[in-house]
Amino acid sequence: MTGGTLENVFSYTHTLSGLVSLSAFGYKWRDLRRDPDNLALRALCGTRLFNGLAYLVLAPVTYRWIGAHTGIPNLGTLVGHCFIVLGALSAHVMVAGWFGSPEEARRRLPRIAMLYLGAVAVMTGLFLAAPLPGAHPVDFEVHFATHPTAGAYVVVFLVTYGLNLANTARHTWPSSRGLARPWLAQSLRLAAVGSVFVLGFILGKLLGVLGRWGGTTSLDRAAVLWSPLMASAGSLVIVVGYTLPGWGARLSNRLDRYRSYRTLHPLWSALCEAAPGIALFEPRSPRLAFLGADLHTRLYRMVIEIRDGQRLLRPYVCEDCEQRLRDRLVGTQPAPGDRTDLLLEAAVLDLAIRRKRAGREPSGDDGGPGSRQSGSEFADELTWLRHVAEAYVRVAGECGRRRGPDVCGCTAVPAAGSVRWDTA
Repeated sequence: MTGGTLENVFSYTHTLSGLVSLSAFGYKWRDLRRDPDNLALRALCGTRLFNGLAYLVLAPVTYRWIGAHTGIPNLGTLVGHCFIVLGALSAHVMVAGWFGSPEEARRRLPRIAMLYLGAVAVMTGLFLAAPLPGAHPVDFEVHFATHPTAGAYVVVFLVTYGLNLANTARHTWPSSRGLARPWLAQSLRLAAVGSVFVLGFILGKLLGVLGRWGGTTSLDRAAVLWSPLMASAGSLVIVVGYTLPGWGARLSNRLDRYRSYRTLHPLWSALCEAAPGIALFEPRSPRLAFLGADLHTRLYRMVIEIRDGQRLLRPYVCEDCEQRLRDRLVGTQPAPGDRTDLLLEAAVLDLAIRRKRAGREPSGDDGGPGSRQSGSEFADELTWLRHVAEAYVRVAGECGRRRGPDVCGCTAVPAAGSVRWDTA
């Protein structure tokens, strides 16, 4: 790629990376407003804020604008790198807060701050020590590598940032193995992986600088092309890791609800068709429910309506008929645990729905002992009904293929052994 092409590419990628980091800052800022005294959370917000600003400043289009309006062509490098070091300072404080007591983190804060602010002061002094002509938003490090003060500036920046990334990876990866909370463990792993990716940014820059010190430009590509790409990829992974415990858990809960909704949908639809009065919401494609804001409400209503359908249709299956169903379903392969009750519940519902559709009259009694579910919490009820709905799909499918006489004189009851217990 030519220099102009790289500038165009990195103007887009750096701006995008900056906006992603600033979005993560905004996302965590809401948490910080609820817990303003949380030092680690404040530091995390600082990390995303400073890194987002650094990307926006280092985007070539912004970089050249800063140089043109200040008269210092490469001032964008100093400003962007100082933001990165301040982000590294925040990351160090964040790690200290994560893996130590708040009191210990606050006690160490002055020393940590002195280390990184000292690096900022040294970088500023070296940068301003001699004029650096011409704007070099893409290849600053390698172009000025042999310049005495600029070369020293680059080394101070890369060493400071590299040690910070190594410190983050050193703490987060081992700690992720011993956590019982999966989302938090995954967050730490992603933070470690992202830090390693950004270390590739440091390595690429160092290779380019060392190549120039050795009198060759053959390693410039590592510094000019691969290094920024590694930084962007690593920053994206880090952003995902830092925000994962919040949105990841919510997304997982929503997916669980959606899977429950899809699982219950065939049974619910059949009950709504047989007893239309139970439905508050009209049955519709479960794909549409995932995007709706009322998924939890719809799932809750669905459970209630399935229970209403069970009560309304139970009289269509008498107690004697239910016992015969149990005898025929168990056959020669008894189900372990409560799977007999699962399949029996599904078979009773299927038989009741078919009798209702066929225009049969209810038997006049309550139709047996009622629900066989164990547990009274909503989560237990939902889990039970999911299993019943899965069994209902299999029973109904088997009944649709077999048209023999049933125990009540109507049709479509599965023969003994026709439904596998290990898939019920």
